[in-house]
This record gives sequence, structure tokens and C-alpha cells, in this order.
Amino acid sequence: MQPTKLEKYIRALASSPETSSPVISAFFDFTQPVTKLERDFHSWCSLTRHTFKAEAQVDFLEAAEEIRSWLHAPHAVSGAVFSRWGDQPLFLPLDFHVPLETSFHADDFAIIYPLVELRDRFDRFVVVLTTNEFARIVEVNLGETSLEVLTDRPALRQRLGREWTREHYANHRRDRERLFVKEKIEVLERLMAKQGHNALLIAGQPNCVARLRDSLPRALREKLVDEIATGFTDQRVGELMEKAVEAFLAAEREESQATVKRLDQAIRSDGLATVGVEATKQALERAQAECLVLSKNLLSVDREALLRLAIPQRLPVETVENSQLLDHHGGAGALLRYRWENVLTPGEALL
Repeated sequence: MQPTKLEKYIRALASSPETSSPVISAFFDFTQPVTKLERDFHSWCSLTRHTFKAEAQVDFLEAAEEIRSWLHAPHAVSGAVFSRWGDQPLFLPLDFHVPLETSFHADDFAIIYPLVELRDRFDRFVVVLTTNEFARIVEVNLGETSLEVLTDRPALRQRLGREWTREHYANHRRDRERLFVKEKIEVLERLMAKQGHNALLIAGQPNCVARLRDSLPRALREKLVDEIATGFTDQRVGELMEKAVEAFLAAEREESQATVKRLDQAIRSDGLATVGVEATKQALERAQAECLVLSKNLLSVDREALLRLAIPQRLPVETVENSQLLDHHGGAGALLRYRWENVLTPGEALL
């Protein structure tokens, strides 16, 4: 799935109105047997149905049945589905090529944090798999390989002796290598500019990785998050792609922790930040926030309330795991665009 489509779905869910009918938000890890997932979902429905009365209970059961039917269709690695019956029915099934934890929710609003976390962790990036003979440039969107560009190295004429001296041969080889690297960089620049990729990883033979890295223009080098210098064969493509995804996720975690440190420093210095659920909510309501920062340990009800304020404003959302610093600050915070100055009336100023 393209990140732009996921962004559209998140915004639609965040702006979906509250009705008298509950929304079921169900997330499934399809690496588990479907029979187990269906059994777990049935058990949850049997328990949850009793929390609703009259028409709301009927709508809940109908929405649950629609999800059960969807479960038997072919799926990718994981899936999310949102279902509501009643006056404003909703059914939105989504499949992903990256993992999601299985969980079920029934509430007045759709639960969107797992999708926001997925978008934050698995953004679009590009992997270059390079050898002396060819390069594969692979675009990855939310864990799914959606484009592969293959660039072949120009053939080297084997002419040593009378026609070419060894020096001539070496010069020609260097020229050919420069042309090959230049071609890869041109393809990368076009692809990343057009698709808006924010990260680049290079994997392959060590000498090829180093050569490409050293030749990158500044704009691409700033997006380089890791290098995987190892032997490369066609049989190892899958393994290298897995390592590339792991490296990308590690870089994302470092970026999340860096955002928390930036939040903490802003509080101590220029005041362009706020922390705590209530203070963050007020900053969002005033359209004062520049970026919302959320801990995975924050209560779901608080996370969802803050997200419903942030997403219509199209604010960046940073999701953070295992951050004692953020949890110490109440599990939520925001970097601010400007300070909020309380304006006092003349009467208030005299008190």
C-alpha cells in the first residue's frame, strides 16, 4: 500500500463522526492461523456484545459478522478492518506487508493509533543492492516492494596486447566504473525526488557500497541511513532486503528518541514545547503544535483523543517506544510553532 493512501484512510477515520452505533476496529496478525484469529475474535465478540444494549448491540453483531466474512479472504502479513452498522455504515479493510499486533476494540470512534504507528515506523525508503556487474534499486512502501529498477554495468571489451596496453585497459575500466556509478545516482535522484522518499540504504559488495556512498551528492547522502557491506548473490537478495528493513527500523527508533530529546531540550531552553496530555491537547486545540509526540505506553483513550485533534491539521506524529523520558513527562508532548502568551485584561492585570 502506498503511504499516501494510508494517510488518506487515517484522515478519513479520524474525521468520522460519532454515532449511536459502535465502530469495531480489529487488527490481525496473519502469520497466525486464521482459525485461531477467528476463534479469538469470536471470544471477544461474545464478551463485548453485553456492553451494548438494544439497537447498538444489533449493530455491533452485524459489524462483527462482516469482519468474520472478510477474515476468510486471502490476506498479506497483517490486516486492519473497521466496521460499523447503523445510520452511517462504515467498512474499511486494509492489508499490509508488515506486522501488526492482533487486537480488537469497540468504541464510539475508530482506533487509529496502530495505523499511525505503522505509518511512522514503515515509511517509504529505497534500497540499492550493488555489485561490480549490476545494481538493483528497490523502492519499499510500508514493507512492500513496489518497484525495482535494474541497471547493468556496460560490457568491458577483453582486448589486451597490441590493441590496448594495460594502462589503456585500466583507464577504460575506471571510466566505465564512473559511468556506472553516475547512472545509478541519476536513477536514484529521479526516483527519490518523484516519489518523496526520505531514506536510502546501500547493500552489497563492500567496494561497490563504498564507491557509491563516496559518489553520492549531498542531498542523497543526507538521506543515507545505513550501509550493509557484505557478499551479494541473487540467492541472498531476500536476506539483504530483510537486513535493510531492520536497519531502517533502527534508524527510525533513533529518530524517535532524538525527537524526545529535542522535546526535553525545548522545554528547558526556549519554551517551544509542551508535555502532558492536557497541555498537549490545549496546544493542538489552539493550532499551536508543530509535531505531536506520543508514547506507546500512553492510555489508548488519551492517544486517540490527541490524534483526532492532530490528524485533521496534518501534523507530523512521532510514535515512541521504551522512552522513560517521554513517559516521565506524561506520555505525550508537542513541539510548538510559537509560545502561547496569556493576554490579560486591564482588570485582571491589577489583581
